[in-house]
Order: sequence, then structure tokens, then C-alpha cells
Amino acid sequence: MKSIYLGFEGQMIKKGAEAELYLIDFFGLPAILKKRTSKPYRAKELDDYIRRARTSHEVTMMFHARTCGVPVPAIYDVDPDEGVIIMEYIAGPTLKELALKGYDVAPLFRLVGLYVGKMHINNVVHGDLTPANVIVPEAGRPFLIDFGLAERTGELEAIGTDVHLMLRALESTHYNKVREFFEEFLKGYREVMGGRADKVLKKVQEIRRRGRYVEERRAKVH
Repeated sequence: MKSIYLGFEGQMIKKGAEAELYLIDFFGLPAILKKRTSKPYRAKELDDYIRRARTSHEVTMMFHARTCGVPVPAIYDVDPDEGVIIMEYIAGPTLKELALKGYDVAPLFRLVGLYVGKMHINNVVHGDLTPANVIVPEAGRPFLIDFGLAERTGELEAIGTDVHLMLRALESTHYNKVREFFEEFLKGYREVMGGRADKVLKKVQEIRRRGRYVEERRAKVH
């Protein structure tokens, strides 16, 4: 059976290593069509399995995030066999773009921290938590996107890695505002996580120490 996505034409807005994103008209609604592309270096059966599994998994994780009370795009249609997800189009810049343009985004980071806390306390980890994966529509309520690497786990290592990813992203692109933005993020995060936030931050420091050790070892080798 042919996939429903074949009946829609759209404009490619992003091409990544794993998937292509198209802006389409879905029965009168602006929508994003995400298609995981096949990899010729993989055996076809394996490639089909991986694309199907990852597509289904991403939709499932978006559902879990939504049930936690986190704003994510609504899912309109899914075709795992074709590696296709059609979801709500959220118009607006990313949190990264707003921060780079000098807007007052501290309150938005606090909201994002609140949302991440809601996920973590319910054992949902985003997996690629950066300001680039947060879209801010005009209404001002940030939406989390790109759940391709998300997982259901309560492991402190995975949760700490999520928070560490946000901190590293801030350090690399918003180095002059790291402290302000990350403190606001933590204010929202602590509202939900309470005392558990201290354990997460302790794990974040441990991850950072491991990273520095690896970098030092590499420097000595070279």
C-alpha cells in the first residue's frame, strides 16, 4: 500500500543526516512532514527495520512528553513503513535564535526547565536537549521538538546527560549569558524535581569531569 505522504507536495526546510523536513499543506493545515531517509550502506531489511522502529519510537516519545504536560507538536499522521511523520507546524523562531538576537529569553528558559522537570520526573528523557530544539511561537509558550533520540528511563546518567546537553549548548553559543540562562532553567527545573534536582546536578558535574579527563588525555596523545 502506498503511503499517504506521497499525495503531498511541500518545500524542504531542513535536511539532516537521518531525516528530511518538509513544510506541507495537510488538508488545509500547515504541517511538517518528517521523512527518515534510507541508507544505501545498510542492508535493505535492516534499513527498513531501523527506520520503522525509530519512526514509531519518536511518535511514542512525543506522546509520553505530551501526557507529562509538555507542549509538543500534535501528530497528524504516521507511516512507519515509509519512515514518515506528519505533525503540527509550529511557526516561530527557536530559543537559540531569540537568544542570539538579544531578546529577553530568561523567562523562557525557566519554562523550558519546568517542562524538562515534568519529563524527567516521569522518566522521559529528551536526548537532544538544546535551545535549537525549542520553538517559541508568538504566544510565547515554548514547544519542544525533535524527539528522535528520546527514551523512557529513570536512570540518573541519562537524566543528567539531558541537563548537561543544555548546559554545553549554552556554553558553546551563549557563553556571555550561560549563568543567567542556566540558573533560570534550574529555577523551573527545581519547581518540579525538588530535592531530586541536586542529585541530577551532581551527576552533571560528574559528566563534566569525565569530559575534561578525556580531553586532557587526547591533548597528551597529540
